[in-house]
Amino acid sequence: CVLSTESSDVFGLVGSSFQLDTPHHVPVFDDLSWVFEGAKNVIKYYNETKKYKQHPAYEGRVEFNVETYSLTLKNLQKTDSGPYEAKANGAQNTVVVKYRLSVLDPVEAPVLASASHQLRNNICNITLTCRGHDLSLNSSCYNETCEEKEVTSPRGITLSLLVNGNSIICNNSNPVSWKKAILEMEELKQLCSDNAEHSTEEDELPLQLLLLAVAAIGIIILLVICISFYLCWRKSTGMSLFQMRVQWEQTF
Repeated sequence: CVLSTESSDVFGLVGSSFQLDTPHHVPVFDDLSWVFEGAKNVIKYYNETKKYKQHPAYEGRVEFNVETYSLTLKNLQKTDSGPYEAKANGAQNTVVVKYRLSVLDPVEAPVLASASHQLRNNICNITLTCRGHDLSLNSSCYNETCEEKEVTSPRGITLSLLVNGNSIICNNSNPVSWKKAILEMEELKQLCSDNAEHSTEEDELPLQLLLLAVAAIGIIILLVICISFYLCWRKSTGMSLFQMRVQWEQTF
């Protein structure tokens, strides 16, 4: 008869170590084995001799504690993912503990950036984009208030955007690692200030063009008046500018 127990889901980081513990109370046994995928003995410990044997494939990759019966897996790889159980064999065979280990890669660093910004009625509206792995989310910020959002992928990767004091944080995480990107509120204020200056310059530009256009039209009208006056005068006197100049010189 084999007494069983429920399995616990645990997570390890690629390249790190992970310890599989046994309960504080382990029933009396002749030998205790840590088994991978229900068949492969990683370690087999003999209570009478206080010695153990390990599978050749795990040479240098595991440590066994003869006092607590815990098993430490070193330099974890994706292939180490799977079910582990500790079996105590004696008068009664017992599955002491069960684990389902998932070995995961570390998450990549997320990217937090401004997607767009505008200033309307002295209110700064900014759209932020938080990206990591295949996940992305947008958040709207009004002055110094930003929406907090979170999304989780089927693979257990969580991307979240939150506000902590004067910092906006884009956090990318899984059960074994996390990385973040930070944008300070002062940087958002600067974006709005730059946008306001740019808007002022754009507002001033049409006014400058209007003034230039008015000046040009005024000059054209003045030239037309002068030319019209000259033509009328010439018609009435019958003199050209050259004749007028000669008459002027003779007079003086």
